Amino acid sequence: MEIVLNLKELTKKSLCPDEYVLLYLMYHKDFDTILTLYGAKHALKLRDGLKGSGYILDASGKFTETKLSNKHVEKLLHIRSDKVNFWEFYNCYPVKVGSRILRSAGPTSQVAIKHEKKYLTRIKTQEQHQHAVACIQAYVAKVIQTGKQQYLPNMETVMNNSLWEQWEEFIQPFGAEGQDWNSQVI
Repeated sequence: MEIVLNLKELTKKSLCPDEYVLLYLMYHKDFDTILTLYGAKHALKLRDGLKGSGYILDASGKFTETKLSNKHVEKLLHIRSDKVNFWEFYNCYPVKVGSRILRSAGPTSQVAIKHEKKYLTRIKTQEQHQHAVACIQAYVAKVIQTGKQQYLPNMETVMNNSLWEQWEEFIQPFGAEGQDWNSQVI
């Protein structure tokens, strides 16, 4: 298991790393790991220290029955309750064209993490996500169909400008006769 800590963010929220890890493990109901890491007394002490923080709603019963504020803990842990899968969107776009790299290939790179944050700030619901996926798939398919992959914008440009919003015309039939997307006379 790997837990990444952003110390600046923890400082802003007045949390110590142990409290963050405890909340993470409690949210995922990994009580065995909590006992292994902290022991029963220290874990209770950490939990009791979080009572007024807004992350714990009720700590009166057993440790395993502690009630968390899911809304606050999910925000702290950057967990989205609507399960928008950024990688479903990201993998619709080519990694590279020829020797030109368009996007990151792996989920652990700083660029991919930055793109995921940008995407998740703009896409809030599962419906928006499905629409964005449909738009990017349709656009990439049209570009491949025309053989002009070399003109695909870099993913940084796509993310900064939310280009998938401009590409929705590619998922809808064009004109009454269903004309090809680049043959319409203006």
